Amino acid sequence: MYKYQSALEALAVGDALGMPTEFMTRDYIKRNFGFVSSIIDPQFSLIHKNLARASITDDTEQNLYLIETYCGSGKITIENTVDGLLSWIKESGADRKGYIGPSSMKAIKAIEGGEDPLKAGLGATTCGAPMRAPAAALCSISRCGIELAEDIYRCSVPTHNTSSAMEAAMAIGFAVKAAVEGEGVRNILKAASEGMGYAAGFGVPEFAGPSTLWRTRYFTRALFRCSDIEEILDTLYFVNGTGLQAYEVVPAVLTIFSKAKEDVWLAIRMGASVGGDTDTIAALAGLLSTLYAGEHNIPRQIVEDVVMTNRLDLSRYASLITKRQQMIP
Repeated sequence: MYKYQSALEALAVGDALGMPTEFMTRDYIKRNFGFVSSIIDPQFSLIHKNLARASITDDTEQNLYLIETYCGSGKITIENTVDGLLSWIKESGADRKGYIGPSSMKAIKAIEGGEDPLKAGLGATTCGAPMRAPAAALCSISRCGIELAEDIYRCSVPTHNTSSAMEAAMAIGFAVKAAVEGEGVRNILKAASEGMGYAAGFGVPEFAGPSTLWRTRYFTRALFRCSDIEEILDTLYFVNGTGLQAYEVVPAVLTIFSKAKEDVWLAIRMGASVGGDTDTIAALAGLLSTLYAGEHNIPRQIVEDVVMTNRLDLSRYASLITKRQQMIP
């Protein structure tokens, strides 16, 4: 249970630390904040001035809502994914607060209006699916293979029904599961690659664009011997890109994880400093590093600030995950 609570704390802190810098350029962050190492007041944010300091966004909230939904019903289905997302948007006011992604917003509103969940997410290539893939991986009672892929598919498809988004979601989901199982960094990256191979098997519409698999392989290898954090972040921002697209966010997450490894606080700070979709990158990199390490090294005061500001009872969600994981054969 401790590992899961620590991982959810890292997810929330990464989200909150990256929230103020979201969609700032890499150069703007370097000029104004340097290497982000503390929670920045949202008054300096380009898009989140309305949020309180240390606030989380959809990155954390969607995962928590879906963890509760999946564990409560004892299964992962397209139908209860939709139910969880509808409850989340209604209860959180995410649309009013302005932090729901454009693809998720469009799909959820369409589903509310009666659209088939298998059609609502057609054309969506953004990072909403990999963003919430941890919920599927943590609540799946399958260790790996097609059963895990099916759970991640059911978690993703209502809002992101494209090969591009699904490939990225499978990468994060399989990496999370491998980290939970205690695998090393190399095997976690190998699991991510394995997961991406399942995406095409679900018949999702093909999207002409970059491959998360190829990008992840390229950047983890190209930066393998690089120890300069600024150079790593510059390369990810200027060459890979760190915008909303799933094929940008996930290679950045996996590359940052491969460099930070068990240094969770470093992974989160790298994500918050890279520019672009900083909250998603910091949240996922922090979660993955924590599951790999089994604990985190985030300053306690920062954890307390995020938990108190957002009134999070993460031990309850960790308990749900623990009970669910105990059901794995």
